[in-house]
Amino acid sequence: MNNTNRRNFILASLSCVPGIFIAPGLIQNRQTDIFPAVKTALDTELIKQFVGAAHKDPAKVMLMLEENPDLLNSVNNLGGWDWEDAIGAAGHVGIPELATYLLDKGARPTICVAVMLGKTDIVKAYITAYPQMKDAVGPHKISLIRHAKAGGEDAKEVLEYLESIGAKEYNY
Repeated sequence: MNNTNRRNFILASLSCVPGIFIAPGLIQNRQTDIFPAVKTALDTELIKQFVGAAHKDPAKVMLMLEENPDLLNSVNNLGGWDWEDAIGAAGHVGIPELATYLLDKGARPTICVAVMLGKTDIVKAYITAYPQMKDAVGPHKISLIRHAKAGGEDAKEVLEYLESIGAKEYNY
């Protein structure tokens, strides 16, 4: 039996009104828990110091990150298509402990860092899906081959794989 009449329609419509006002607040409050309120942009000098420290001083990176968590995925624009973040720096200089620490904190993983860490399955899956990535470069246009060499013994299997598929080693 259909009870749709003017009275029931009006009552049903009015019962939805509170939801129109409450639901956005609930959603907004939930989003602020996940994503903090927008802050001002990070100082470029601070970013340069953070990324610079990632080349040689993991303790300083950890301290800076503790003081300012927004630095985690900050990127230093060096110009000429050269963008570098802390995990990228750790990747090309071969500091696996720092790269792993940054990943654990939520840094964005890249194929270059996976190569340096010796993550053969990840690298193979990526290149199988996107074959052109065998010749990908990271910060300073450093090739995957050079990232594998920076990874040392832990990345030996990845290096052999890259060489077997003809990945290029760029020298810019």
